Amino acid sequence: MSLAFSDDRAKAETGTSARRLDGWKTIASYLDKAERTVKRWEADRGLPIHRVPGGGRAAVYAIAAELDAWLESNRTYESESIQFPERADEPSNSDGADQPSGDATDQDLPKGANRTRFFLQERVQILTVLGILAVGVTSIVLYFTGLPGKHARESTQTGANASAAAAPVVSDAEKSQARDLYLKGRFEWNKRTPESLDRALDDFTQSIVHDPSSAPTYAGLADTYLLLREYSRMPDREAYSRAIAASTKAVALDDTLAEAHRSLAFAEIWGNWDFRAGDKEFRRAIELDPRDPLTHLWFATAFKAPEWYAATKKEFERAQELDPASPVILANKSIWLFETGQRQEGLELARQVERDDPDFVAPHRYLAQMYWGLRDYPNFLAESATTANLKHDAVLNELTATARAGFHRDGERGLLRNLYLARKKLYEDGKTGGTALAETCVRMGKNDEALQLLQEDFAQHRAEFLWMLTSPDLLTLKSDPRYQTLLGKLNYPAPPAAAK
Repeated sequence: MSLAFSDDRAKAETGTSARRLDGWKTIASYLDKAERTVKRWEADRGLPIHRVPGGGRAAVYAIAAELDAWLESNRTYESESIQFPERADEPSNSDGADQPSGDATDQDLPKGANRTRFFLQERVQILTVLGILAVGVTSIVLYFTGLPGKHARESTQTGANASAAAAPVVSDAEKSQARDLYLKGRFEWNKRTPESLDRALDDFTQSIVHDPSSAPTYAGLADTYLLLREYSRMPDREAYSRAIAASTKAVALDDTLAEAHRSLAFAEIWGNWDFRAGDKEFRRAIELDPRDPLTHLWFATAFKAPEWYAATKKEFERAQELDPASPVILANKSIWLFETGQRQEGLELARQVERDDPDFVAPHRYLAQMYWGLRDYPNFLAESATTANLKHDAVLNELTATARAGFHRDGERGLLRNLYLARKKLYEDGKTGGTALAETCVRMGKNDEALQLLQEDFAQHRAEFLWMLTSPDLLTLKSDPRYQTLLGKLNYPAPPAAAK
């Protein structure tokens, strides 16, 4: 594969690696490739492309430094053959669903390479060169693709040790500018809108360009990826893998930084399904900063299964004590109350948060879930539409419109039928996982199909599979041996003895 520099790219080397490249044409020119190839690289190989909120798939941009790092990782792949150790506690993809599509099997992919194995190998290389990339300004911001936690930490530590002697000298002025950008990024991150999270991503990127040794900035970057999947349209797999790599780098730079352990904990659980590693990281974060409300909140939301009720209740209460006015904490607590049988309390709390901040996505999303559980379909549709508009989520908008049309035509039966057909089409086209469709199936009495969808999401390691632990619809399958088999394979831990 040719990785020659184009004229545009050569010009960028003389400026800043945080340069923004707008549009497919500009990005393709920078990489010296055809637009079709660049688009395929994004779909099949994780090329770091960003999208302007509300702008559709055509409104894209990239950060030059991220492209540099992505290219560097591919050079490493071509020059080395890295054997990635298999993990006995992770699900197998032996059904072949992860094999490359026809478009991805040309000279851009190694011949005969299994697609899953290729991506895992690529993750090792990216994390291994973290320290090397920190030396050059033009390659300072990584394209964070992630890695299962244990190997990520080992690889990052190796890279950090190898490059310690070559760490760049950062002037006081650069550090000051980096700090200002970091604080600006945190300000934008706290707004939790698609637009503000995009700005936060840019701010943290620029900050790392000025000071590549800033652990808080890498932690901020990890936190941004975690929220982009929740408040915008970043795919779960992409968000969690990037967050793992960024937070792992933050821990490597400063093991005493509580927020780095907090981010890594959440991503380990939802991205890698490594609950023990996540629990360990959460406890380390609490040890370092017991007064961080966000750590207690994320701990609570990561372990929300019914058997963890006592431990989760304790963490929610501690988070609320530390920040009683936080709409984020209150909104998350509202859905937990509802799911644990305290339905009226959950509804009232979510409505309160919604009244206080009508442009905040979370209460609308949680109210939609509550109204679905109550079979209050008019309010379910209204809150779903609001959620879609605030997130700029075209897929959810389309699903809501389809469900509304069915409801107007034939009540609940029409809504469920339309929702089922629309979600099934998205699933068959590979645009969504199967767990949301499984919820609809349960509501329609299609339990066998629901369990088959859960089995497929488990095999594909889709993050939304973990909904089976808390979704009221999916929990009705709990007595089925097939559900119990999946739960056993997941290795979900028992709650702490003290919390029982």
